[in-house]
Amino acid sequence: MTVFDSENEHAYFAHPADQAIDAEPTVYKSRRFHLRWTKALAWVGILLLVIIIALGVWGFFWLRGKEARMKLPAAAAVLDPKESGQPETTLVIGVDKGSVPGEVESRSDILMLVSVSPGGKKSAVISLPRDTRTTIAGHGTQKINAAHAFGGPALTIQTVKEFTGLPINHFVEIDFNGFKQIVNAMGGVKMNIPKAIHDKYAGDVPAGDVVLNGDQALALVRARYSMASGDLDRIKNQRNFLQAMLGTVSRQRNPFKVMNVVDAVSKNVKTDLTFLKMLSLGRRLHGGNAQMSTAPGEPKIMGGLWYYIVDMPAFRQMLSTFESKQEVPQDSANQANTAQASRSDISVAVLNGSGTKGLASIVARKLKAAGYGKVTVGNAASRYSKTTIYYANGAEAMAQTVAGNLSGANQPKVEASQSIASSYATKVVVVVGADYSQ
Repeated sequence: MTVFDSENEHAYFAHPADQAIDAEPTVYKSRRFHLRWTKALAWVGILLLVIIIALGVWGFFWLRGKEARMKLPAAAAVLDPKESGQPETTLVIGVDKGSVPGEVESRSDILMLVSVSPGGKKSAVISLPRDTRTTIAGHGTQKINAAHAFGGPALTIQTVKEFTGLPINHFVEIDFNGFKQIVNAMGGVKMNIPKAIHDKYAGDVPAGDVVLNGDQALALVRARYSMASGDLDRIKNQRNFLQAMLGTVSRQRNPFKVMNVVDAVSKNVKTDLTFLKMLSLGRRLHGGNAQMSTAPGEPKIMGGLWYYIVDMPAFRQMLSTFESKQEVPQDSANQANTAQASRSDISVAVLNGSGTKGLASIVARKLKAAGYGKVTVGNAASRYSKTTIYYANGAEAMAQTVAGNLSGANQPKVEASQSIASSYATKVVVVVGADYSQ
């Protein structure tokens, strides 16, 4: 090989050994560098695979641990096994100890039956009002929500099975006391609220497109005193919120938020379902895919207590299509007349039997603000421990309307008494008792 020396300006022949010495190290170093990177990438791949497997195993057992916290063997024992080719029915129970002033018993505030077709393509929901009059095993005739106070979710499931005649395959019970933790863990729930809610005992909810935080969501599902149709409107709010919440969960992609939601749910929900099955159920209920309705009936005072009396012939017809076709009529077409009288046509005498000075005047002002026509004030002849409503003959519907607007009275006693009503020249007489909470 000829090499030109620029300094000496002459050419010379390089020794062959010099060529080998210059070329060989370059090839050797390149191969060694390539092999090192190949091995490094292989080890990185193996390490990532080990991490993914480890996280998967950890996540599996973490999730199983959370699911184990939600199990309730006593309730699962009264469930019916799902038979091949039959729909799957789940009872959703919402339990609230604080929606009614002074209430300490754990009564079910939400009762919803969810039926999913065998192929999973259709679903329907029937809500049972909390005051539904029924028979509870070992406790006689009661409001259906009392079953939870007597025997928890197990007796609630058994009572609903006997009342409807339907098999119940699964249950989900949500504790309202921890309800807002679930909502906050999701970062809130977006909803459209047509009309602002201002409820003295539940709280406030703004109107419009809003992202409800835990406190606002709890106020929405609790509010009834400010609602035009009381519990019936509250049932609709509860169903609408449930759909919105399930939609929020199903769209969640942030793994850290998902973990927070799972943790909050495991602390406040009891169920026999896995998280994946709950999520599957939620997706079927979200987006308006499920038909929803309320058991047909009307409120009625019986034995001095306010009940929701289900129209059993109409209800049996509803249950037939609910179970066989996962279809129910819409509330607007199904709901019976509530028999509530126009407030402006109702005259009321409010008597103070509580022993608290000025309480009758406070109640009277609230009734006037609610639109009642003529409201008078006086003192009762004796003390009353429980707020009591007396009504004249034929004025039961008026008494029902007034009872629904006594926000400070927890299930006031209601009695027919023509003599008392006549003595005050009115159709309805309210005696405010010591139980009334301002």
